[in-house]
Amino acid sequence: MKITKLILVILLSVLLLAYVVLRIARPQERIKKVFRLNLEKVEKIEIFDSEQEVELIQEDGIWKVNTDLPWAADLQRINDLFEDVLKAEYFTTPVSEAKDAVELYELQDNKALHIRVSGKSRQVHVLFSNLGNVWDYFRYADDSQVYQIKSKVVQHFPPELTSWRSPVIIHYWEEDLKQIRVKHEKNSYTLTQDGASWTFKDAKNDFEVYTNNYALVKIISILQNLRSYIFVSGEEEQYQKAFENPKCTVWITDVKGEVRKLDFGEFEHHRYMLRIDDDMTVLHQVEFDTVYRFTRNPEIFKMKSWI
Repeated sequence: MKITKLILVILLSVLLLAYVVLRIARPQERIKKVFRLNLEKVEKIEIFDSEQEVELIQEDGIWKVNTDLPWAADLQRINDLFEDVLKAEYFTTPVSEAKDAVELYELQDNKALHIRVSGKSRQVHVLFSNLGNVWDYFRYADDSQVYQIKSKVVQHFPPELTSWRSPVIIHYWEEDLKQIRVKHEKNSYTLTQDGASWTFKDAKNDFEVYTNNYALVKIISILQNLRSYIFVSGEEEQYQKAFENPKCTVWITDVKGEVRKLDFGEFEHHRYMLRIDDDMTVLHQVEFDTVYRFTRNPEIFKMKSWI
């Protein structure tokens, strides 16, 4: 081998060795969890910005939206929050350490979305912002260094009460029902379940309802999953008047003998509010179709099916 080629081989070997050494010696970028605390012991989550605030609390293993009247939280949103944010990781190399980084990434206290998570003995407070990018930026409340999280926190988890409260307000499986008693402007009737059979009874009728009867199926369906995304205080005059003479009242008796009373009041044409157990503290807006299910003519309950 010529001396020139030998020198080139040696040089290439040295360069290759140097590259390998530098690769091995180069410090690896570290990854950490954004919320470094025991998530199994989280008791409270506060989400807020300069205009709104939502506080979520866990009591006896159940998540609730903490208001004057605590509501069950939307478990799907709680799960999404844990998976996408509370369990999220980030690269510990800051996106920026500049003096004006907080302002540059809009992470000032009055502009950012705050999420403060409290456990048994630890609290983590993080501020998030989004500048229209794929992922959000964040900083810790006691730090000005800016990092990036691979989630869209600001967009997906706003501190709006209606987006955190569970929309389900009534839930009965058919086998949990014993009796449904209804009173409306044109009739009063009772649906009673005995085993797998339902009976309809009013002042003029007493008959067994076919299992595939459309009217019965629609009532059972709405009682399994009665939802409302709009709720108001019943203190307003228009709502007080709506319940002076409700359009429809339903008494639900379950197999344990417990009774729940539902009143539907019309406050505008074909716009209804639901009152539960005479409680005017909170009313739920429901669709006209919900009320209509309970006010059908007895002849409809006699049909085998509805096309």
